[in-house]
Amino acid sequence: MGKWVEVIDVTRSASNVAAEILESRLKLVRQRLPLAANSYRDDVEHVHQLRVNCRRTAAALQAFHPLLKSKSKRLSKWLRKIRRAAGPARDLDVLISRLEGEECASAHQEYVIARLARQRELVQPALVDVAIEEEQGGLEQSLERCLRVLHKQAKQSDAVRFDQFARRALRSVSQELFQRASVQNPTVGQLHKLRIAGKRLRYSIELFHSAFPTALREDVYPTITEIQEHLGQLNDHATAQALFQVWLADMPPTKQAAQLAKRIVKEYDDAKRIQHDFLAWWSPNRVAALESELSALVHAELTHGK
Repeated sequence: MGKWVEVIDVTRSASNVAAEILESRLKLVRQRLPLAANSYRDDVEHVHQLRVNCRRTAAALQAFHPLLKSKSKRLSKWLRKIRRAAGPARDLDVLISRLEGEECASAHQEYVIARLARQRELVQPALVDVAIEEEQGGLEQSLERCLRVLHKQAKQSDAVRFDQFARRALRSVSQELFQRASVQNPTVGQLHKLRIAGKRLRYSIELFHSAFPTALREDVYPTITEIQEHLGQLNDHATAQALFQVWLADMPPTKQAAQLAKRIVKEYDDAKRIQHDFLAWWSPNRVAALESELSALVHAELTHGK
């Protein structure tokens, strides 16, 4: 099971499908965790994929929360712990890669990259620690706790069908996105919340698309992905600006500090440009069209061509 969850029989019990999804998603997390902890110098993609798979598993856990309720708490805590360990590492990897790709290399740029690399080394032990802790079996036990609940529910005569569950779930995450989208003149912080809501909807489409007409995957999903790309770039520049401001606060008034101040201004200007371009693209007409299309799909019946 990859990014896209294919459910052939959407009339199956939602609990059975949820069990399969969680087991498959968590398997990828457990495969990537030791690689991210011990082999990240060989390939930084290990950390990236660990965080992505953690997010997809957490999204599935959140989507199926009505079936699990409090039984998902331990697994949720585990995923949050891994994400918190992987997050700073991945953010620094992205920033280092971006700066290394800039033209017109300078001594100041080399200084910034070198300092980021040292900071990157300092956050790696958190990944090592959580990987060692996972080897004790707590993550697997947390999953098994969820699976027992789901398998028990699947045997009940009134077990909800996957397609029915999918429609309720997608309606809920869609409403969250459009609530965030209704904010006028949003700040960077508010756009970050929109990004999170969009990410949750994107992951939900990956989980539930089988229960809907193909337009959900072929038409709506690319738009949600484009939201993520715009706002992901905005977040990268805002995060870099905040980090460099922390550095600057502790630096003496030297030429290096002055150059860093210029970089902070550049990160700010880049973030404002991306914010402006996004809001021009994310027009009221586009929002209304997306909302209308999603609403129609949520209430549409599956066609035989699905």
